[in-house]
Amino acid sequence: MILPFIILSSCKNNQKTSDDIKKTDSISNTEKDSTEMSVRTATLFSFNNEDNTEIIKISGSEASDNDDFWLAGEKNILIVSKYKKDKGNELLIQKDTLLVSDYNHVNIDRKHFLRKKDYFLFATMESPLGNGDLGLYLSFFMLNLKTLKFYILKYEGESTLRSGNFVDGKFIEDKSLDSNVTIKEELYEFANKSKWIYNPSGLDKDINYYRNFEQKWHLDNDPEGSKTLYPAIIKSTYYSEDLFKFNGDYDKDQFIENADYKIVTYFRNNVIGYDKNKKLYFPITVESCDIGCDKKIEFVSENEIEISYEDSTQQADTIDLNKIEFTNNPL
Repeated sequence: MILPFIILSSCKNNQKTSDDIKKTDSISNTEKDSTEMSVRTATLFSFNNEDNTEIIKISGSEASDNDDFWLAGEKNILIVSKYKKDKGNELLIQKDTLLVSDYNHVNIDRKHFLRKKDYFLFATMESPLGNGDLGLYLSFFMLNLKTLKFYILKYEGESTLRSGNFVDGKFIEDKSLDSNVTIKEELYEFANKSKWIYNPSGLDKDINYYRNFEQKWHLDNDPEGSKTLYPAIIKSTYYSEDLFKFNGDYDKDQFIENADYKIVTYFRNNVIGYDKNKKLYFPITVESCDIGCDKKIEFVSENEIEISYEDSTQQADTIDLNKIEFTNNPL
């Protein structure tokens, strides 16, 4: 019997490999398709069936010139196609669309995939074009190689201070997966092994740990994640760790100070305070965006700061530092 196999096509090497394929960084061959997938189409994965009479290909449109696994068009499409082998020719017998992504870059994980007897699992990451959306959207696919029926488990989040380059978010519940428990379990097991997802360990699991100060602030001030304005009474937490250093670099015009406090506003990001008397750091506001939320700060009294915004239509806020409610006592 001829065993089924996976091919990651390469410009330099088109040799076929077995199901135990090593996950290489080879770049796939480029194909042309005059139908849905115009301009440039790359074959990303390729499989033979058990009796070597059919071949299945997963292809992506608008592949980057430098990396076939990075789809960089305004509209990116993933297609699965099944061909019948006939005297050296490949006859298309079935085709389906796995993904259509408008105004997003699409990254296909070339290293994290899994071939089972009748299924193939792989992952994509969509990152929006432009400045309006900081989100990162992961999709974990499970494709039936006989029927081309597929299932998707989604995970949504963004890169945060604590997660670095990993995606900090959550899985999106999909009731359609509940009807097939085995498929659902396979998808979650595969997804949880993804290098893209932030998986905290050790102290990072403690919400009170300083690396989680953003999440702690939101939990205390906006647990539902629905507020667009600062709460009337801000809740915060004291930290002995240097939150200025953890949050990142800032310029001279991004901080103010007096005898009691030093306050830093990060570009389109958090406002953090330091109590010089207690020698402790505390977040004042926690937010991030790519447009519209840069802030200027100034003292209007010894204990009050005014926050004004780059969006001139947004009214300035005044925060009394003495009225912040702290969830812990000074050390």
